[in-house]
Amino acid sequence: MNFQRMEGEVKRKDVLARDEGNILIMSVVIVALLVATGMGYMKWASDEKWDSEYERATIQAYFVAQTGLIERGLTFLRTREPADLPQGEVQLLPGVVEGVGTHFRNRVARAPGGGGNLFQRTDSYDLYSTGQVTFKNHQMGNNSPKFIPVERVATMRARLRSFANYMYLTDMEVTEYNEIIWFWTPDTLYGRTHSNDFIGLKYSPTFYGPISTSKGEFRYYQPGNIHFEYPPVFDAPPVNFPKTAKTIRNNANPYITDDNGRLMTWIKLRGAAGIDIFQYPLGSVRAESGYQHVPVPNWQAMFVDGQCEIEGTLTGSLTIGSRGDMWLINDVRYSLANERTGDFNEDDPAVGILGLVSESDIIIDDNYFNGKENGWDVERGNWNRHSIVITAGMVALGSSFTFEHQNDDWEAYQGPVPDERGYIYLKGAVTQQRRGYVHRSNHVGTGYGKAYRYDFRFDRRPPPYYMEALDENGHGLFDIISWGELKPTH
Repeated sequence: MNFQRMEGEVKRKDVLARDEGNILIMSVVIVALLVATGMGYMKWASDEKWDSEYERATIQAYFVAQTGLIERGLTFLRTREPADLPQGEVQLLPGVVEGVGTHFRNRVARAPGGGGNLFQRTDSYDLYSTGQVTFKNHQMGNNSPKFIPVERVATMRARLRSFANYMYLTDMEVTEYNEIIWFWTPDTLYGRTHSNDFIGLKYSPTFYGPISTSKGEFRYYQPGNIHFEYPPVFDAPPVNFPKTAKTIRNNANPYITDDNGRLMTWIKLRGAAGIDIFQYPLGSVRAESGYQHVPVPNWQAMFVDGQCEIEGTLTGSLTIGSRGDMWLINDVRYSLANERTGDFNEDDPAVGILGLVSESDIIIDDNYFNGKENGWDVERGNWNRHSIVITAGMVALGSSFTFEHQNDDWEAYQGPVPDERGYIYLKGAVTQQRRGYVHRSNHVGTGYGKAYRYDFRFDRRPPPYYMEALDENGHGLFDIISWGELKPTH
């Protein structure tokens, strides 16, 4: 009996010993699993924190790079005169965004040309900046770096603005007699419009392009349904108007003198036959004397150191400049432009391009072909008897784009009543130091209606040696064409 109890007790203890061993093993396994799970969770949490820190660093690096574009690249461009802008690549100093990161490898490079395309601008610049931000490494491991750098490269393309980027650009909106010249209901403008002065709006003009003024408001007279395709911009930086066409003067071939004011220069554009230049005594009857022939121009400028008269059709690319008044004595248009409206295919590279720049006035001559003595009403069906077609970018640095014989009371010559001369069919752009009249109420109506359209090719490339848009310090103004990222690196 006792022996049996003892044997049972021994068996029970063996079972307990085995169970305790199994429990110990299971405990070790459970602890190991808990440790592994904890380690995994810690690793997951560490990875999540690393990912979060990395994501934040990449965003910061991009904005640091953008800061480099502005503080180094744009500042470099905006503090130089156009003649001092680089022809190649320029390396710029690095910089620091305090408490965030650094930007370096800052550089500005002149953008590649258009591969022979006349209307691909070459006065554009590519800007580059690399932004770097570091973040603390929270991943486990003795060999992991304490801080990890993240880099991103920001890019920008900026284009030097010229007067040709504006369809309508003025320094002063009033005449020398302080009369406001209004934009009114018949006026429809398709390109960019800017004035350094107060812009006057009367009734219901239409602006399909951007409009800006360096003043804080517009002036209104009985405003109606004025249409702005884009919100107007007020207090815009003023555009400086130089006194001379320096770039055209310096690149002119030929450079024509007027014998100390004794000669008028008459320029006849003859399309594929080139250009004929005559000179005759100022004040006498126009005559084909003092002959000079110029072949079809290929990105050329000519300058007249005096007054000049211009007419005809252009083949090629040319800018004509003058010190004195520039008189338009008949149509001045491209050979491939419509002879009545001046319209042409902007995508056709054979059309050519023309700039007309006067350091004084650009004036529509009062003659038979331009509608003299009420030509619009007298012979409306005869297109050689009224109106004028102009396909060009025009700049009047000294004063205005205007017309002769406005029938003011003080003028010796007085035309008929009325004295309507047709329309100005302009496809191009107009820049003038002081806005000029092209139509008056004198004699119950004197002058021209406006049919103005912007030549959108000018927004890609201006005529040869055309006027750049400068600030008051003579530094170039730039438009940002694109802004992005070269590629992310880390």
